[in-house]
Amino acid sequence: MDRYSAFDRLLHLQATGRFLVKFKKSLGLLQAVLAVSLFLFACSSDVDLEALPEIAYGEVLCEQCGMIITEESHAAAYRLPDGTLKPFDDLGDMVVYHRINGEDVHLFWVHDFNSGEWMHADHAYFVATESLVTPMGHGIAAFESESEAIEFSGEYSAPVYRWNDLIAAPLSELPRHHDH
Repeated sequence: MDRYSAFDRLLHLQATGRFLVKFKKSLGLLQAVLAVSLFLFACSSDVDLEALPEIAYGEVLCEQCGMIITEESHAAAYRLPDGTLKPFDDLGDMVVYHRINGEDVHLFWVHDFNSGEWMHADHAYFVATESLVTPMGHGIAAFESESEAIEFSGEYSAPVYRWNDLIAAPLSELPRHHDH
């Protein structure tokens, strides 16, 4: 279509009143595209899925038992693919909650028993013993170092688990398991 025929077509549409109808349809389509774009932008997550969990100790409730999380050294958490953080006051509560709910988890976090630092659960070694007092009585400690986990387990004649083994172990094998 050359420049003059497009201009003639525009004049014809304007003269017949169909120009406004076509313009309104185009405007409506543009508004719909903008609305969908804004919705998708608003729904996109700015959460860094790899970021260390941030828990407001003394304020946030445990996802499993509903108690206030106060002891940082025993706190655990996991992050869902959408960025949602699920905090727990006891590592054992996280194990139980995950088993019950079976959520698709991006990353599990636990505290190293000796240093108190956050670490990925799948990099940790775990010892489960009734001799260890934890907020909800699950008695599970996480260690970054395998040798430290073995040393700790030797003191209590307790098994050492890897993360996948811990979450797959029958709950009856874990110390002081109880429902909240």
